[in-house]
Amino acid sequence: MLTVEALDELKAICPGAAEMAEGGFSFVYMPGLKVLTAGQTLILDGLLCPQAKDGYLTRLFLSQPVPARGNNWTTHRILDRTWHVWSWNHVSADQRPAQILAEHLRALR
Repeated sequence: MLTVEALDELKAICPGAAEMAEGGFSFVYMPGLKVLTAGQTLILDGLLCPQAKDGYLTRLFLSQPVPARGNNWTTHRILDRTWHVWSWNHVSADQRPAQILAEHLRALR
């Protein structure tokens, strides 16, 4: 469970950010997340998992894959929705959730 401060920090980035849980995992749903990539800004829904899942230290799932960015995109069914995620590991859960988000987004620039 996130602290109020951690969730507020994510809401400053994505005002609709809300914490959700499924299957023992905590997620932060971020509707309308701005993803800067290849000189353009995409507006996608995001789902941040700030803890270890599926062999990754943390994950950022997106509503659609980002063209020409990321490797080995796969789909996952979480919170009754299909999410896309690329193979990107070693973003430590020992950071604030906003830092975790920034590190995942950096990989898509």
